[in-house]
Amino acid sequence: MDPQVLDLLRSRRTVRRFTSEPVPTEDLEALLEGAMYAPSRLNRQPWHFVIVKDPVVKNRAADLLRVHPYLEEAPVLVLVYAQPSASPTWLMDVSAATQNMLLAASGLGLGSAWVSSPDSPMWGALERDLRPRLHAPEDVRLAAIVAVGHAAEAPAPHERADRFDPLKIHQEVWERTNLMHREHPA
Repeated sequence: MDPQVLDLLRSRRTVRRFTSEPVPTEDLEALLEGAMYAPSRLNRQPWHFVIVKDPVVKNRAADLLRVHPYLEEAPVLVLVYAQPSASPTWLMDVSAATQNMLLAASGLGLGSAWVSSPDSPMWGALERDLRPRLHAPEDVRLAAIVAVGHAAEAPAPHERADRFDPLKIHQEVWERTNLMHREHPA
């Protein structure tokens, strides 16, 4: 694997402190282009994205979700909507798009944070509150919010030892031991 790809994956960290520096339009477009390269079942692409810079909407989202201060601080929130009727795997499809967006943000030197809890009561309240404010159609669901901006903190990249766990890899059958480097008996 290209070491730059692993470096990008390791450097993708959740950022919860942002500067007030605006995010250039071309960077936002690149994030969304990256998001739309995500795989989706039968290429249905059930996603839609709403770019939010309005402090009133950002504060409302932070209040309803009790996620402070980074939803208010981020210069941009990308609201990731999905059209469930377009794909029975809409949540997985938009999750892949969201991950692509997070990786694109890291590649552009931006910080990002993913917030999502579509089946929680607080999330439902947020969806109901934002739908008329954003003129979102009734047939879409808010699947995620991605806070984006220039990071005011610099979390260190992940190290292999922090995340890679060979005990979570199973060959052929589920075993409680590490089978990563052992042939499965016939």
